[in-house]
Amino acid sequence: MKYKINLYVFSYSHFEQIVLCYIHLTRFFTKKMNNQDKNRRPIKARQTNWATKCSRYLQQKGATPNGISVFSIIFALLASLLLFFALSYSHGLLRSFLLIFGALMIQGRLICNLLDGMVAVEGGMKSPVGAVYNELPDRIADTLIILGVGYGLSADFSMAITLGWIGAFFAVMTAYVRVLGGSCGLDQHFTGPMAKQHRMALLTSVAVIAALIPNLWGIWLFFIALWIIILGSTLTTIFRTRRILRDLAQGA
Repeated sequence: MKYKINLYVFSYSHFEQIVLCYIHLTRFFTKKMNNQDKNRRPIKARQTNWATKCSRYLQQKGATPNGISVFSIIFALLASLLLFFALSYSHGLLRSFLLIFGALMIQGRLICNLLDGMVAVEGGMKSPVGAVYNELPDRIADTLIILGVGYGLSADFSMAITLGWIGAFFAVMTAYVRVLGGSCGLDQHFTGPMAKQHRMALLTSVAVIAALIPNLWGIWLFFIALWIIILGSTLTTIFRTRRILRDLAQGA
């Protein structure tokens, strides 16, 4: 009887240790995954079937995450040129054609931004210089697209070029402040009201709508969009800065 009781105590003690070990391991790996993902932009499309298939296809064809990131600049340049010529020189069906394809190029840029991270992380192809390729092409792409709109509107609005440069500046500032928070040891926050995804969604929507309405209305729509980008990006920069200061003060 005494032997059985000791065996029972021995078994329960080991079972308790196994459970505690499992809990600690779960917490460790959860924390590790959170640390890996905290500086990654949350994108719902990352979980979709088509995105997974595309990333696997690119990986099989030998595409690299850094190469995909650089390729996004080509889409942005095409979007910039298409929007510039649509707003500057074209009318009628040609203008609508250029605007629609400009919107598609903006989305192509965003798809590159989605797939480069998926190939890098899910595909296990991270590189030591990946952070540079993840950020720098994005800033170039933002600048190209916004300036394309600004210069395209310059024939109708004398201040449009200035607005384009201001919009590009604050678009870069939103990202700079986000990365600044990360360099301070904080989580990077990708919130708006005018983060990259919001700016590109706005310009894509405006381009599609402008392709379907009279030319003058479309020009005014883009002009208003520039102001929205400037004001929204300014607020985003301020909000992110305040959050960084608050988190640092609280020792987060």
